Amino acid sequence: MRIDLTNIPSEGKSLHFTLTPDWWKSDLDEDRLMGLEAPLSASIKLYPAGKKIAVEGSLSTRLVMRCDRCLEPYGWDLSTDFRIYLSIAPFKGELDVELSEDDLSLDFIDGEFLDPAQIIREQIILSVPMKTLCRKDCKGLCPVCGCNLNMTRCSCSSTYETSLYQNS
Repeated sequence: MRIDLTNIPSEGKSLHFTLTPDWWKSDLDEDRLMGLEAPLSASIKLYPAGKKIAVEGSLSTRLVMRCDRCLEPYGWDLSTDFRIYLSIAPFKGELDVELSEDDLSLDFIDGEFLDPAQIIREQIILSVPMKTLCRKDCKGLCPVCGCNLNMTRCSCSSTYETSLYQNS
């Protein structure tokens, strides 16, 4: 789906859509967010705001996350509202362009069409916490043998902890 940004009425344009879990393609750089566990429900309203285009929206879904301590997948509910401003890139082919302070709160798009799924993807990534844990008391992995300490207790973890305290 693509939206023509040059033809948005003054009262705005609203979209409501659902994306299936197979829509999400995981990036290698963002492997904490593994995918969608449930369909994603999104609402977006675009309207002119001077020379910019305001985009307000909300989304909700259940994500499949990877725990930063034990590396196990778990489900995490996401429901968020957002507002961003878009501007069609004011430069064509110039390598060095000076941005004003107002430009720092904008997303620039190249061309006159917007893919709303791109905005949704960006908002999902921005909503994910810096550290993702399957639960607050996650014990993580044993630093010696690598076993998941939430599921089993290994003998090397107590040996490792003892040696840490003796060497400090």
